[in-house]
Amino acid sequence: MNKGFSLVELMVAMTIIVVVTAVGMVSFTGINKRSRDGKRVSDLKKVAMALEIYRQEVGNYPADLSSLVSDYVDSIPTDPKSFTYDYGRPTLYTYTYKAQMEDLGSTNMASESGCGDVCNYVIRNP
Repeated sequence: MNKGFSLVELMVAMTIIVVVTAVGMVSFTGINKRSRDGKRVSDLKKVAMALEIYRQEVGNYPADLSSLVSDYVDSIPTDPKSFTYDYGRPTLYTYTYKAQMEDLGSTNMASESGCGDVCNYVIRNP
């Protein structure tokens, strides 16, 4: 009587393990991207609220975000994956604050240069 597994049975078992592992890795990578994108959106909204409070008190938006530190935010948030956030003030009464999202489902604008490579999410006023 033979004891043990045949080569075919071992190959089938190893194939199943590889497929399940690959599916798990792909899902895990997607979840990480969406998590980092969620933090980016939260960071931009946090600074946008500080910008609105600054405008209410001063009368216009600051030329750069360093004016917000200590009075309006503890620190300027940084991107969770070493991209950059792009703040711009075209006029005294308007601003754009952009980020680069990893998951294309998290974007809200066409791609523009900046933010390290390409900005594809923006908060602007007005």
